Amino acid sequence: MPERTEMLDRWTETERRNVAQVDKLFHPEPGFDPATLVRDDAVWWNGLPYSAGNAGETEHRGIERIRAILYGAGAEKSGNRGVDSYDLTTTRYEDVVVMADGDLVLRQHTMHAKTHGGQDYTNVYAFVFRFDDEGQIAYLTEHWNEWHAWNVLFNHFPMEPAHPNG
Repeated sequence: MPERTEMLDRWTETERRNVAQVDKLFHPEPGFDPATLVRDDAVWWNGLPYSAGNAGETEHRGIERIRAILYGAGAEKSGNRGVDSYDLTTTRYEDVVVMADGDLVLRQHTMHAKTHGGQDYTNVYAFVFRFDDEGQIAYLTEHWNEWHAWNVLFNHFPMEPAHPNG
């Protein structure tokens, strides 16, 4: 796979803009609101139907639902629900792969974090973003090892995820 700097030369201006938007989503500057990258009518698909208080739903429509995912993922939830979410202040990414094609950007990475309960959490994610003509996220799918997340975050099992690059 070519290095990212090589890919930048191959991408169109629109593809470079869209990749930069994805970078902002995962590495926002202090005080930046990542929700501004998302259209008001956007859809976020997530295969684990327990996110952001929308039990049973995998498709989250509209900016308010998406804000709940963006800001709820790292919220302390241990209380009476038994959920041990990850602490977003401890998040780091490695094995990052980014591809762009027209209005689509794919980003795969391994995420490492600590949970609010003190567990180490590592999982592999792949996001597919579709952008509108103005460079806002219109639709995204979030693929990850839901079984692994369920067992670590909900059942509190110490587990090792897959290693995509090794």
